[in-house]
Amino acid sequence: MDENIVKTCFKTLMESGLGLDLSDPNLEDTPGRVARMFCREFFSSVGHEFEDFKTFPNTHGYNTIIISDKIHFVSVCSHHFLPFMGFAWILYIPNEHLIGASKMARLVEHYSRRPQIQENLCHEIMNAFVEGVEPKGAMVVMRAVHNCMACRGVKQYADSGLGTSAVFGDFSTHSSLETKGYELIKLSLMV
Repeated sequence: MDENIVKTCFKTLMESGLGLDLSDPNLEDTPGRVARMFCREFFSSVGHEFEDFKTFPNTHGYNTIIISDKIHFVSVCSHHFLPFMGFAWILYIPNEHLIGASKMARLVEHYSRRPQIQENLCHEIMNAFVEGVEPKGAMVVMRAVHNCMACRGVKQYADSGLGTSAVFGDFSTHSSLETKGYELIKLSLMV
């Protein structure tokens, strides 16, 4: 990524494309702020995959559902370049390894930092988790409010959103596990 190119292009967009006066003190530094936001925050994981899995041996043979709940995330819709934000849940049934609790939040954070649609984000998180942890089963559930729906178009405000899910292994072959996973998510929303 090149912040200088983003800054220059955004400045051109603001001045020539939108006819804004960049001598306005509220706008004069905006191209640089936007470039830093895009390059250092919103799109910081473009071009590289998550590899920071820290796993531990499952020495006690834990074999029931583990849930990391209400993981906050912000991503950017690739259709309108507006943020969508919400919560993610990662549930898994361990095999030989347990994953460090913070790593699940870091995984969601990593894949949220690129322009995309929520459906793809959900599957990217699942695929990376399965590859890095090798669980018996896993489930990723996401719910987000999309600013492209709230600020424009259909203008559905605060609570309208989108839910997505991805399942793997035991969760996809045993519907009772998937049901139990959703029950755990409901419980996490009560706290």
